[in-house]
Amino acid sequence: CDNHKRSRFGGIQMTKINSLCVFCGSLPGNHPEYSVQAALLGAYLADQHIRLIYGGSSDGLMGTVANATIDAGGQVTGIMPRFLKQISTESNNLTDLVEVSTMDERKEKMSELSDAFIVLPGGFGTFEELGTMLSWSKIDIHTKPIALFNIDHFYDSLWQWFVDAAESEFLPLSDLKLMVNASSIEQIFEYFSTFKHVTEMPHA
Repeated sequence: CDNHKRSRFGGIQMTKINSLCVFCGSLPGNHPEYSVQAALLGAYLADQHIRLIYGGSSDGLMGTVANATIDAGGQVTGIMPRFLKQISTESNNLTDLVEVSTMDERKEKMSELSDAFIVLPGGFGTFEELGTMLSWSKIDIHTKPIALFNIDHFYDSLWQWFVDAAESEFLPLSDLKLMVNASSIEQIFEYFSTFKHVTEMPHA
């Protein structure tokens, strides 16, 4: 599902969204709005005929967005390491389930199958997935848009950390353009609709 046509000479790639990966918590969190927005996102994906790619669990926000997508008539592909089936609840409400061996394979398969990424509230695993996709975007392993879905200001502190890292010159300010800090579904998809990934022209 990679719709990002790359040029060996660099340039600009536009993005078309047919499938979208959602990273989020396997717990619901303590604010009802997290689940409300996860369900609205799932319904939106179904309405727009965008396949959901996610971690395969029925727990927490993961289950909420997947169930909402299916309930609205959408398509859902879960990606789950075999060992996680022993400690998490596998969703039976899926279009497809892809089993992999490791967490790294899971992220690689999610990236391969997805045209964009949305990061909802979550914990260590969600943070690690976000960091991986940002790092891969930085070095052109993928050229796909990334959105922080900053529900109820959940990611305010993390976004400030990114700004502080840029101001401290641990990363260029331009790297903040690898993602959008969005407070609504509309803002996310407006960003996706205009996203351009710019690669560096090779040196002569």
